[in-house]
Amino acid sequence: GLAGGGGGGGGGKPGKLKDEGGEGRDKMVYPLEKIEQAKTDKEKFMVMFETLKQQMLHHMSKTHSMPPAAVSWASAMIDYNVVGGKLNRGITVLAVQRTLKAAQAKGGKARLTAREVARASVLGWSIEWLQAFFLVADDVMDDSQTRRGQPCWYKRPEVGMIAINDAFLLESFIYTILEMHFGGEEYYGRLRDLFLEVTQQTVFGQLLDLTSQPQGGPIDLNRFTEERYKMIVKYKTAFYTFYLPVAIGMITSGVTNPKAYEGAKEICCIMGEYFQIQDDYLDCYGLPADIGKVGTDIQDNKCSWLVVQALKKVDVRQRKILEANYGQWDEKKVKKVKQLYEELGIEQMFKDYEEESYLQIQAELEKVTELPKEVFELLLKKIYKRSK
Repeated sequence: GLAGGGGGGGGGKPGKLKDEGGEGRDKMVYPLEKIEQAKTDKEKFMVMFETLKQQMLHHMSKTHSMPPAAVSWASAMIDYNVVGGKLNRGITVLAVQRTLKAAQAKGGKARLTAREVARASVLGWSIEWLQAFFLVADDVMDDSQTRRGQPCWYKRPEVGMIAINDAFLLESFIYTILEMHFGGEEYYGRLRDLFLEVTQQTVFGQLLDLTSQPQGGPIDLNRFTEERYKMIVKYKTAFYTFYLPVAIGMITSGVTNPKAYEGAKEICCIMGEYFQIQDDYLDCYGLPADIGKVGTDIQDNKCSWLVVQALKKVDVRQRKILEANYGQWDEKKVKKVKQLYEELGIEQMFKDYEEESYLQIQAELEKVTELPKEVFELLLKKIYKRSK
């Protein structure tokens, strides 16, 4: 399991490999004392960020002889894009590991050792780096302005389109991190394949999303179907947000039964759908101060849950209003779409859906036999009725 990777401790600066060569993997030194001192999961998780960042910069400068300017660019880029979010996906890995360990201990509450926390955090940060890779690229594609309450990375004058390569850089670091920390584990191949698979699924989802409207042509609302919406969500959000943290915990805890993975996928996809629908709702009705951005789904002509529901309810007159005003950067038109949503009772539809979905997830949980239910309950607790 997670305790593998040789016996840490000993000399060397925390987080540095003891030797410069490739065989440093089993002598990986983690900042265990700092982790012990940290109170909350989030604080424990944050301790590992600096370690990983330094390892990646060291990898650039020492293994690949990159010049200082390139290394400091990467350093600033990592700081700007990898931290700053809610870190939910990454911290979830810690919680999942703890839950699985407790289940294996049959009853008793399990504490993760500092070393297990460190190694679970490495995996959690790998998801956060994956998320950063997606977001940096996504903001360019969507022509977004802000992210996490600050200008998008590509919007910084010194960055621009370099952001595209920065996204690739972030992605490439994931595999350096995994190899460095888990290359010696028997499950290493499964772990790496999981990240590759989930990345591809997310990219498929992004493709469905980006092609849900013709480029530069007139808006075609007929493409906004419930079916397409569900496909986009499953691929673009559910896999990397919910399935990935759970599957990581399963792999490192030695779960090999394919049935368990199928079951986890099933539940994670339902949760992912619920999470994305919340996201669409918050884009329109959430407070910018809460959600860290100004919602632009209407202007961006997005295949949002709200517009999919509206299209199912509109009469001919209302549909004309939608067609004339959706997908345009004009405050007056956005207001008209929001007024139409009000007229159609979209907000109440969301509240009803929320209750229904919660009950559906509870029912699915009753069927779980291969894994402790708590793994999923913990995810659900994090997202149910959130405001950001």
